Amino acid sequence: MKRIYIFLLLIPFLSGCTDFLEPDQVNLVYNEVFWKSQNDAERALNGVYALYRGLMIDGNWYERGDVTTGFFNRGWNGGSSDALYRPGDFSSASTTQRSWGGLEGLSEWSDFYKVIAHANLVIKKIEDMPDDIFREGKKKQFLGEAYYLRALVYFNILRNWGHAPYISDAIESSTQVINDDLTPVLIGRTKDTDLAMKVLEDIEIALQSLGYSLPGSSDWGIRASKGAAEALSGHANMWMYFLATRDNLNNPGQYLTKAVSSLESLRANGGYSLETYSDAGALSRLYKGQSSEAIFELNVSSDQNESYRIDHGGVVRLTSKVVSLDGDATKDRASSVNWIPMSQKALIYPDYDFEEREGDLRANLFFDAWHSHYNEPFSDVSSTSTDRTLVTWMKKYSMMTVDASRAWNEYSAYFAEANIPVFRYTDALLLLAEGYVKTGQEGNAIAIVNEIRNRAGLTPYSGDNLLHEVLQQRISELIGEGQIFYDMVRNNYFPNPQVMDNARYQQQGYYWPVSGNILVSNKMIAQTPYWNGKTSW
Repeated sequence: MKRIYIFLLLIPFLSGCTDFLEPDQVNLVYNEVFWKSQNDAERALNGVYALYRGLMIDGNWYERGDVTTGFFNRGWNGGSSDALYRPGDFSSASTTQRSWGGLEGLSEWSDFYKVIAHANLVIKKIEDMPDDIFREGKKKQFLGEAYYLRALVYFNILRNWGHAPYISDAIESSTQVINDDLTPVLIGRTKDTDLAMKVLEDIEIALQSLGYSLPGSSDWGIRASKGAAEALSGHANMWMYFLATRDNLNNPGQYLTKAVSSLESLRANGGYSLETYSDAGALSRLYKGQSSEAIFELNVSSDQNESYRIDHGGVVRLTSKVVSLDGDATKDRASSVNWIPMSQKALIYPDYDFEEREGDLRANLFFDAWHSHYNEPFSDVSSTSTDRTLVTWMKKYSMMTVDASRAWNEYSAYFAEANIPVFRYTDALLLLAEGYVKTGQEGNAIAIVNEIRNRAGLTPYSGDNLLHEVLQQRISELIGEGQIFYDMVRNNYFPNPQVMDNARYQQQGYYWPVSGNILVSNKMIAQTPYWNGKTSW
């Protein structure tokens, strides 16, 4: 009996999906003469990194992790869909405002499983390669990186869809995915708690296989390391604690304890440090890449042929105004980017003084025109918001270089130059503070909170709800980095209640629906229960 289980939408990967890999690399991975040297193994491993970067380059992590909070609104002429943050109208089958149920593209998980399939193959093939063809420690390191990447992708799947197929076998032949009667081999969804346990198993292997990176080294922050595995362990164990508590499983505290110990080890041994916010170079240091806070991020660099044109998509297109290359100030994309309305600003930086335009340093560091009182999107035809300089847009990823080969009439022909953050040190510290609060170590949590507040130019914490303060600091720091919606889910804490009412939360409506393509192709996959009858497909 076959032990390999797969579903139809993975099959195109086997025939050479080359969107994000060089063609010669893809061909070599499946060539009979491949897997003969350390160089072969490293090239195949680099393919997993490339596939994952390609998966994330469109900004879906930002839309799922940030726009869903309701803090951002779409522009008059562009930006993210407002279905990400507007409540759905499910009163009849003909209604068009169906919240996430109208976003089939973001409900598609096939590209995540393409990365998983390549990681599975890399793990199996490297494990089968003779030890003596590797330099000392390299085989163990490569396997640690591959297990880390597989765990990371499955963790993305877990937080987005919860109950999802689990596949760990390497697919090397069509006979593994097609039955004798020529029907595809299919599997259904794995329970979220079981999937979480599989993630934790891979993380443990990565922790045992990887070493810490050296600050300033060429691989710092952009390749998997023990510090990156500890950050992932912190996040995954905190998520498992949430699931275990929700389902009344035995001893959920064990996951909280593991999260804290992993993050404490990262803090003590990883070599990371907080960047200062007191000078103008802070933004570039943090997001151009490989800062002292870089635990793991996806490299984006036109010099290294690892970038993308911002006018073709990605987080820069969704968030950043630009200087038009033809000198026309009206082409700065002010009406086409996501922005922060005045009604949301107190939820993000409650200590900002609008009269003095000062207070929390992060407001003006991370955003342009934070002092703006606009509650309506800018437009030249708006009756209330007509000054394009008063659009409050996020600057975190606004690093770019001109495409020297651009056409004469391309006025926003820039390459992105900001790395995509996955885990940074501020995130790890505040997650540790959350763990300290939940394990009764409030003194340790307050020390971290005050360190973060002091850097932002704020006075020490003096409130009466420490967990909410930790979550507030995570909002203030990590907005736009793909984390805060999951913080809200994990803690059932939604500053904008319209994005998640209690009935939806109790029905696990924080998980995404599954696309129609998957449901049609695999009859063993059922729709996410909350979304039954609520999608447009």
